[in-house]
Amino acid sequence: MPGGSPEYQPRAPEFYVSPAVDAEVAAALRTLWPWFWDYVGRHLGDSTRAGDINDKVADQVSDYVRRKPGHVHSLVSFCRAAAVNAVRSAHERDKRIVFWGLSRDLEVCGRHAADSVEELEYSIWVDQILDSEDPELQAMLALRVAGKPWDWVGKALGLTGGQARLRFYRGLKRICGDEGDRR
Repeated sequence: MPGGSPEYQPRAPEFYVSPAVDAEVAAALRTLWPWFWDYVGRHLGDSTRAGDINDKVADQVSDYVRRKPGHVHSLVSFCRAAAVNAVRSAHERDKRIVFWGLSRDLEVCGRHAADSVEELEYSIWVDQILDSEDPELQAMLALRVAGKPWDWVGKALGLTGGQARLRFYRGLKRICGDEGDRR
């Protein structure tokens, strides 16, 4: 069976943690290193991330041991639990990134596909209007985007509100075809 024998398994690289980490914590993490390398590979699909996660775990456990001496009875078990939690957090963070992208950069998360299609069509129409050579249509769009009602738009162009709306949608239909007649 390929991949089943030990010669096919990737070997964990040499263990390393920062010298600033508590010596007992470093020793506990050293005993867990082969298990941790495999655990990260199985759960995150990338064993090479084990070193970075191990550094974070080492720093956090070391800090905890310094702040609360005597609270940890089994340092190896404590390090193992901290490692499992760190991998679980990394996995959850990866899932958010895969499914949502960088949510802080998105205006609204969880849009439906139909909404996205309509918004895409709308943005294409806006681009087509802005690229058109009809300054009246561009002025109407600018006023509508600014939140002005059709009566105000019509008055600014020397028309009634209904005439302005009709000219806008006719111009939109001329530029975009039948798809531009949505109201």
